[in-house]
This record gives sequence, C-alpha cells and structure tokens, in this order.
Amino acid sequence: MNKMLVGTVISIGEQAISKKDPIIILFGEQATEDLRSVSIIQSFKEDRDKVELTIGQSVFFDNQEYIILEVGSLANENLNTIGHVTLDFSEVPSEDRLASGLYLKPFKVPKIEVGSIIHYAK
Repeated sequence: MNKMLVGTVISIGEQAISKKDPIIILFGEQATEDLRSVSIIQSFKEDRDKVELTIGQSVFFDNQEYIILEVGSLANENLNTIGHVTLDFSEVPSEDRLASGLYLKPFKVPKIEVGSIIHYAK
C-alpha cells in the first residue's frame, strides 16, 4: 500500500513566496529563525509515515493537484527526517538539479496559506 505524508502549514516566512522565482522551500518545525523568514514551515503528526516520492505521483496543496516530474537525490531523506523539501514549479533542468528538490507541474506556484494541508504521494 502506498504511504502518504500529510503536512500542515503553520507559518509562512515574509520572504517565503517570491513573485519572480517559482520555488517554495519547506521545513519542519525545528527550522532556525534564519530559515523561517524564507521558508514555509509545516508540521506533521508524530506517527507520520515515511514516504518514498517517485515521478508521476501527486502532491496536493489543499485541493490543488501537482504532478511530480523529478525527485532530487536527497528529497525523500530530507522530507522524512527534517520536513525539508524545495518545490520547484518549472521545467526540470538537464543539470544542476536541486538535491532536495521536487519538480512539479503545473508550472505555477499554488495558493498556500497558514492552515493549508499538503498531501505528499496522494
């Protein structure tokens, strides 16, 4: 059975969502103050599943569905351990991919607010 990870957005840093870069950085609750200003902080249930995200799976931001195009080499490990993943809403580059990145389509940043629910691998 596929495992799913569910995060709840608990804070959004003042520089977390850029108008020009289609990228969102997510961290778990243990993020430092420096990281919090540029990140969206998500909280997980204590007994959360570990996920193994793969190309073709979906990530939902509330009811907005995105398809995974590429999974960075460290994305699963970082998401499962420290709640960190970088979401990139643009074409997958041929090189210099983000190690902790998830490349998602459609190529537009979803609407996210405090209280939003993120379903990984739904």
